[in-house]
Amino acid sequence: MVICDNLSSLSLALDLDNDIVFETMADAMMNEKYVGATLPSLPISSVSPEKQKDDVRQDVEHNTSDKVVGFHLPPTKRRKPSNDITAQSVTLGIQNSICTKDRRSAIYTACATFDHTLEAVHDEEIKAGADIALCKHLSFLILKTQMLKSSSTGNETKNARGNLDNEQNSIMEEITDTTAAMEMVLRCSAKSISTTFERIGSEFLPLLFHLIRDQIQYATKNQSKLGSSSSPSSSPPPLSDDSSKNQKEENEDVSENTDEGRPSNVLGDLCLKFCTKILGHFARVGVLTEILASTPDLLDTLKNIIAIPQGIIPIEAKWNSLWVLANLACSADNMVRMAHHEGLVKTLIDVASHPCDEAKVKDIVQYLELLRSRSIAVRAILNLSWVQDNKVPFSEHSGLVDALLQTVSHRKSSWGGRGKGVSGILLQSRRHAAGALRNIAAAPRRNKKLLCRYASGTFLHTLAEIAKNDPDSTVRDKIHATLLNLVSADTVRIFISKKDVLQVIADAAMNGEYFTGGDGKDSCSMATRTLRTLEKAMPEDEDGYSILRSIITRFEEKGNGEKPVNV
Repeated sequence: MVICDNLSSLSLALDLDNDIVFETMADAMMNEKYVGATLPSLPISSVSPEKQKDDVRQDVEHNTSDKVVGFHLPPTKRRKPSNDITAQSVTLGIQNSICTKDRRSAIYTACATFDHTLEAVHDEEIKAGADIALCKHLSFLILKTQMLKSSSTGNETKNARGNLDNEQNSIMEEITDTTAAMEMVLRCSAKSISTTFERIGSEFLPLLFHLIRDQIQYATKNQSKLGSSSSPSSSPPPLSDDSSKNQKEENEDVSENTDEGRPSNVLGDLCLKFCTKILGHFARVGVLTEILASTPDLLDTLKNIIAIPQGIIPIEAKWNSLWVLANLACSADNMVRMAHHEGLVKTLIDVASHPCDEAKVKDIVQYLELLRSRSIAVRAILNLSWVQDNKVPFSEHSGLVDALLQTVSHRKSSWGGRGKGVSGILLQSRRHAAGALRNIAAAPRRNKKLLCRYASGTFLHTLAEIAKNDPDSTVRDKIHATLLNLVSADTVRIFISKKDVLQVIADAAMNGEYFTGGDGKDSCSMATRTLRTLEKAMPEDEDGYSILRSIITRFEEKGNGEKPVNV
């Protein structure tokens, strides 16, 4: 399916590569690995409290290791459920449990049963009503949380406060496991996800937004306290900020201080990851993208997650949110709506502008987090840039153009060569940025001229340098398509005045084998069309016309082994 309905009407070169055409919109951003990725879950009450603490800490240490730099969290081992357990029995267990012991047992069984990657089995879980049962269960737990909050007077004795916080911890653990179970169930087929959304979407999404807001509020609040106090609160969200020594010791299984000095809320962090990944499952279904983008609070919720400074919330939650935005932007009907949503494009540009100074990055883990975030943000900008209505504002946005130029020029890194995939992410980012530049260059004539004069007229020089020196043929092809899209009667004289730019175009047109590491055919074709378009746009009685005519004549008469023409 072609994303942009008016794609064929674009007058200049917009190559239809795999970035643009998809069998389904979901394939644009989320592949099978995303659907099948499993997340760690918390143990249940049948395990001793000491074992629970150890297991939770091991999960956190494993998932924050410097070896974990990808988008997907590693799976964790669960006890194999009995063969007698079915999706129907698990669902009934959730529906029929009310007291704490029964609820926790039912949710643990659900997590143990649903934690697999068999799509057809997940479809059966949806048919059994597991999604409905989990939605009702989550709403019940949130109600209990609100009741506990309202019952807190702030004047309780130490023991009363401790009991209240312990009950809050227990409910937060249930909430985290319930969101984990829902994420597992949603590894089903797109058809089943559509069924789930139709059944519970209008009621379930507000619950997710509520949980996300609570965790963001707690994380930012404790980060603020960290800046003003050497002893940040370690009590669980959102009821208590008691920082007494005894209470800290009781709640060590929920919150602790990371090496970076920020308070780490284990349960809240996991819950935030599960909530954002659930949104990702919904967003991978093409027929739901327009509904999701128009859902109140969804775009604001994603924007707020992405805008939080690095280190305050789990990086996976930010990546998930960026992926959701990029996937929603695959819909032509969403592109204009999202581009005009207050602060959304600015948030993407802020992410796409980093890392701006590698010297300020403390280690490879932080660098990879910034690099991957930028890659997904630039991909979202690429998707938004396809619709014609966005080309004008994008081409006039200096911050956006700067971010794209910075990204497409970023070929090497001091952090590269360490086996962490830096070069691969840089390449992916350059391809996305080059595609976005190609798209916005297909703007009206006035904006083409504005771009050619951008950055004191160095915009074309920068493009020419990339077209000449980038080692990737796909990046070079897209930059040559950008140069072609910029040609008009208003810009032809600007092109003619820049001899180094003409030289790069002429070299590409004269010899498709001119570049190392690729056949150069696409660049050659684009460069040839650029020269011919410049010739048509240039009046024959002007001096520049003879230069163009000379280049084109040499091209037409060139034989095998002829050297590239000098401008």
